[in-house]
Amino acid sequence: MEIEIKKLTPDMADEYLRYFEEVAFTDHDEWANCYCLESHLPREENEATFQDREFRRNTARKMVEDGLMQGYLVYSGGAAIGWCNAGDKVDYGPIMAEGEFETMKNPHRGQIKVVYCFELAPGYRGKGISHQLLEQIIQDAKEEGYSWLEAYPFADRDFEYQYHGPVPLYEKHGFVKIAEKSWFRIMQRKL
Repeated sequence: MEIEIKKLTPDMADEYLRYFEEVAFTDHDEWANCYCLESHLPREENEATFQDREFRRNTARKMVEDGLMQGYLVYSGGAAIGWCNAGDKVDYGPIMAEGEFETMKNPHRGQIKVVYCFELAPGYRGKGISHQLLEQIIQDAKEEGYSWLEAYPFADRDFEYQYHGPVPLYEKHGFVKIAEKSWFRIMQRKL
């Protein structure tokens, strides 16, 4: 399958919103208000606002337009069919605030890039797109001068929706488990 991977830029806010509103969760309406905000909102705020679509849409738009929401949109035939949330660890407030995600004291910008979430449209899952995305992220992180890539796959490998990416995906791309937490693993790759 031929795909195109584009790094999210502030001028792509409408494409980003269109993907989440029209494509991403057509098979799971209960997740439709996601907008990939879990990685940026404090846990309590994320949970409290999950049913407030307008708030979440406006928050996501602002984060994309301000360059805080980072990642990649994936296209096939000119239409967005996938998303990966990947950016500088210092831009992930909840991760920086919660001690269980700590892998080094006070990382600085440009040191650790996080791969937080994968979301592929129904019909495009299980076709190797996540592998292509991860290869692109690894290449870009090296070019951007990062020292480490980090990911937080779920500890429960049987959990239905592995949106943090499954452990074998990371293992295949040279990530190693450095910590086992209550609900997730910390996996890293040295660049």
